[in-house]
Amino acid sequence: MNARLNARLDGAQPSTDYAALRRNREYAGLNRVLLDLVPAGSGPAVLDVGCGDGAVSEQLLQRDPTMALTGVDPDPELLGAARARLGDRARFAEGDASSVARLFPAGSFDTVVLANCIHLVPDLAGAFAAIGQVLTAGGRLVFNSAFYAGAETPADLPLYAELVGTARRTATARGLSLARSAGGRPAGLRRTADDYRAALEVAGYAGAVAAERTFTLGPRFLAALCSTPMFASAALPGIGRHQAAELLTETLTQLYERTPFTISRRCVYFTATRP
Repeated sequence: MNARLNARLDGAQPSTDYAALRRNREYAGLNRVLLDLVPAGSGPAVLDVGCGDGAVSEQLLQRDPTMALTGVDPDPELLGAARARLGDRARFAEGDASSVARLFPAGSFDTVVLANCIHLVPDLAGAFAAIGQVLTAGGRLVFNSAFYAGAETPADLPLYAELVGTARRTATARGLSLARSAGGRPAGLRRTADDYRAALEVAGYAGAVAAERTFTLGPRFLAALCSTPMFASAALPGIGRHQAAELLTETLTQLYERTPFTISRRCVYFTATRP
């Protein structure tokens, strides 16, 4: 790995989870736009769904220390990290978007936030219905995603194809067996911005507003993306996630050494209100 790429990928080693992506500064920039959509108020009750290790929860509290913040995530290990990060500044519960109506009384929150995790929600209708139950009347749902149909710009699609294709050929040459991918892209990645808008309408939300922004991202973002289970498992099915992430990052290094690049990626942001 040359010094130029080494500097750009510093700290972006394969981790087979979402830690590298959460730490990525460019990815954080995508989420900062979302945080600007969270209403400020006098001690608002805010639910951070898919809070992970509490990184976005911490940013929410930094913006408004008066809020009563609750984080929800299905991963007990990540919740432990969130509790260690925030202590008694927030409370946490184990669950997912579809379970929040069982975890909290109706009308408990003024705002519900899903920071770049909506594409991981399998039952979108159930999630929106459950979230609607725990929002106050007039409460706001805020979410974003940089992983949806249309997020990749057409000019960058050949780079993704070359990255995955080269990594697969390398895996085969090293005697690793790739599984046949039956489902193609995960369902969440096949959703469009219009799919989210339609699901909000069906769930009874009002005033849905969507905005798309395009970000220029470097190889560190792509290296962090390669380490996620979502990307590694889809790109190299049948290979352990850690090994798949290593192969993808190795291939990314080779591609960058040959031709330095940046990518453009769209992120969609939604706000909607419970009537």
